[in-house]
Amino acid sequence: MRFAVTDEQELLRRTLGAFAARELAPAWLRELDAQGLAPGPALLPKMAALGFTALALPPAYGGLGGGAIDMALMFEELGRHSLAASAILAGATGFGCEALKRQGGEAHKRDCFEKLLRGAWSCAYAAAGPGCDPDAGVATAHALPGDAGYRIDARQLAVSGARDAPCLIVAARSAKHEESLWLFAIEPDAPGIAWPAQQAGGRRGASTVQAVDFNAVRLVPGALLGTRDAAEAAVQAALAHARRIEAASCVGCAQQAIDAAVRYAGERRQFGQPIGKFQAISHLLVDLQVEVDAARSLVYRAAWTADRGGDAATESALAHLAASEALLNTTSQAMRVYGGYGLTMEFDIQRHFRDARWFIVGDGAARSQRDLVARAMGLAR
Repeated sequence: MRFAVTDEQELLRRTLGAFAARELAPAWLRELDAQGLAPGPALLPKMAALGFTALALPPAYGGLGGGAIDMALMFEELGRHSLAASAILAGATGFGCEALKRQGGEAHKRDCFEKLLRGAWSCAYAAAGPGCDPDAGVATAHALPGDAGYRIDARQLAVSGARDAPCLIVAARSAKHEESLWLFAIEPDAPGIAWPAQQAGGRRGASTVQAVDFNAVRLVPGALLGTRDAAEAAVQAALAHARRIEAASCVGCAQQAIDAAVRYAGERRQFGQPIGKFQAISHLLVDLQVEVDAARSLVYRAAWTADRGGDAATESALAHLAASEALLNTTSQAMRVYGGYGLTMEFDIQRHFRDARWFIVGDGAARSQRDLVARAMGLAR
């Protein structure tokens, strides 16, 4: 395993840093959070113009053919500046993109990927409803085949980024849950789809989790992606891909929180010296850095495994678990450095503190990651 980045990867980092300095001003991000606005339609084309959406695509479709390590680098750097921006890019290059690469028909892929390269396409994934972990293979939507296509029924599926995505990928099984998994590509304004009103507390500058109801939604045969026999494996691989890039975003945000706390500890003075000189503060920040560095290593080990063609499902779950909990702990403990000021809107730590909780209970909840790893260890669920 290499620990040094290539020249191309270092260029990617610098490009992302310049993009963030130009487009992701802290004051603007605070305003988005305050108003709960998601600038996906405006921000995604700018990312596409710099090749960020092309990184995940094969050269045959106009992409750059980047690997899992390249994706991890990109999302770590973007997460270091804005979790909202990383969530917007993940909607374009995450689960849906990977599922289409594996299950989409040639015409469907070329149409969607051409739009993706322009920053005009993203995708949201719908699988589990209330009472189910959003785990690989779980699907609470029911699909009934008929002469004219399929009918989908489901109540309150949890979907990330659904309202802003021009495409929903829905995982469904037969009404009796006996047949293998089906994947469908659906337009979010299809007749029969309803959107119960919800307001998110975390990642308010990105399109967050939204409940979706499918009431006898009729689909033409062309909405089915690939074959039923291959859908289960495609979902597993796409979820592993999504977990890796989300874990990388968590690592980036956690590092941002530590860096900001270190700066604050150097500026804030008590008893005639910076508070960072006190051992209680300095040791706290060192311990957080150790935890984040360990999570980063797991993220890149998972990416390295995926780039070598291995089944990185377990490694990706471990990386997501470690990174999301490192972010949760880092934002919680860093609040101690700021004291009461950490709860004011003047400092971004309060936003990171709120955002971190999304990764514990949102897509790929920590409990689901533990279940997946436990099964890989041979433990009964």
